[in-house]
Amino acid sequence: MLTAVYARVSTGMQAMEGTSLDGQVELCIKKAKELHVIENELKIYKEEGFSGEDIERPAMNQLRQDVASGLVNCIIITHPDRLSRDLTDKLFVCREFESRNVNLIFVDTEYKNTPEGQLFFNLISVIAQYELSLIKKRTVRGRLIAVEKDNKVMPMRVPPYGYNWVEGYLEINDQEAVFVKLIYQWYVHDHLTLREIGTKLVELGAEPKRAESKNWSASSIQNILKSEVYIGKLYYNRRKTQKVKGERTKKGAPKKTYTYRDEKDWLLVTVPSIIDDPLFSRAQEQRTKNKKMSGNVKHEYLLKSLMRCGHCGRKWEATTYSGRPNNSTGIREKYKSYRCPNVNPKKYGPDVTSCPSRSIRAELLDGYVWNLIIEAISDPDDYKKRIEMKSTSVISELELAAESIKKQLTLKEKEKEKIKLMFMKELINEQEMDADFRTVKGIIDELQSQYNGYMRQIDSLNEKIMLEEKNNNVLLEINNFIRNKGENLEFHEKRYVVETLISELLLRCEESRIQVTAIGYLDELRSNLKAEQSVKLPLIVGELERRM
Repeated sequence: MLTAVYARVSTGMQAMEGTSLDGQVELCIKKAKELHVIENELKIYKEEGFSGEDIERPAMNQLRQDVASGLVNCIIITHPDRLSRDLTDKLFVCREFESRNVNLIFVDTEYKNTPEGQLFFNLISVIAQYELSLIKKRTVRGRLIAVEKDNKVMPMRVPPYGYNWVEGYLEINDQEAVFVKLIYQWYVHDHLTLREIGTKLVELGAEPKRAESKNWSASSIQNILKSEVYIGKLYYNRRKTQKVKGERTKKGAPKKTYTYRDEKDWLLVTVPSIIDDPLFSRAQEQRTKNKKMSGNVKHEYLLKSLMRCGHCGRKWEATTYSGRPNNSTGIREKYKSYRCPNVNPKKYGPDVTSCPSRSIRAELLDGYVWNLIIEAISDPDDYKKRIEMKSTSVISELELAAESIKKQLTLKEKEKEKIKLMFMKELINEQEMDADFRTVKGIIDELQSQYNGYMRQIDSLNEKIMLEEKNNNVLLEINNFIRNKGENLEFHEKRYVVETLISELLLRCEESRIQVTAIGYLDELRSNLKAEQSVKLPLIVGELERRM
């Protein structure tokens, strides 16, 4: 039978006197000699770099396995906290050793299988667990202070792709930053899928940060596209970690659960940015739009998830209908359609009414809306000129009016000075001066109110101009995109155009026709085209009426 010597140190304790691995082993061997244990009957179990918080450790697991196999009848440890700092784990493993008739000996304290000895042992265990909690609390507090006051980035196993960790700060990795910019370019402007982006990265020789494999995963690319670190914002203290007692991951590590703290508890560290805020915002908008089109669908619907019923407010759905059997083949042809789900409600009862809207063939509505888009973006230069002419003329008029008011205010301020001068020369008395001041002040207050109103209108128009300039930039981008692709536009590219210009389509049935109202860029673009065209899209007529 063997006598086991178990020694453990956690990170940061190896240099402390009396707790180093060699120091613990030496003390345990000395204790074994006092107990007259023969040297060749000793087996050393060393645990380096493992916290006493978790009982699942390589050397401890081996020791427990040897005890279960009947190879060990005595275990020598310097102190109970080397066994574990968690009271529950410590009591559990001690009971396990006792059930195998293994004698447990501590160098620094006595542990006897008596009520008094167990009480003393449990008190020491409670103190050890309390000390562990204090150590963790001080460590976390120290890190948070360094982050908050010094803008420090704590050491990390793997820094974000595009960065290197250097002495408490993140520095841009120029080689990786090139690929980060390309990923955003491909996703936002070229509208590539994550798979296509990953393929391009591999072709260009870019390797993931951890380099465990040269292959890129969709999750790695997605993390780059949604992380705010690339616009210079690194957050600490966002997540709270909790170990799941007794459970481990597939790789053997302790299993953990994560919850997010309130945003007021987050700590922001400013780091060098690789991309700008507008590009990041566009990427988030694109990610949101892509989610709408996610899922396994058999058919492609250009307007899926963008339609809402003008009668009941429900989102229209995309579906298929089966036509009559073909006379020659007997096969029913499938027709893609859009419909309001309340046409055939799934609720039953006297108070349930069906929606008066009707189904519409998908290719008809898709084609109609696509033609409207092509018409609206056909002349971006004309759109820009109309914006400038309309906004410039209105702002000029407001500025002239404001300037006139400003001159009147100046004259009234001078009039106040004249009143003071007349009083000083005793041309008017104090009562007359007060009366004149009240009159002038009333006029000044009225003029100031008018001036402020004009300035608010000018600011509002300037904001509108900025918005319309943004619309124009979107229009130019879409126009160039379609022009470059020509007739070779793929479905996902047409879908991108539709989602960029249309936030929602409102559909309302009127007799044999369907009225379509676009909400979003398309509505704004059409309202700034020719005067005779309405902001709302015209009714769909002709073939659509006959085939609804």
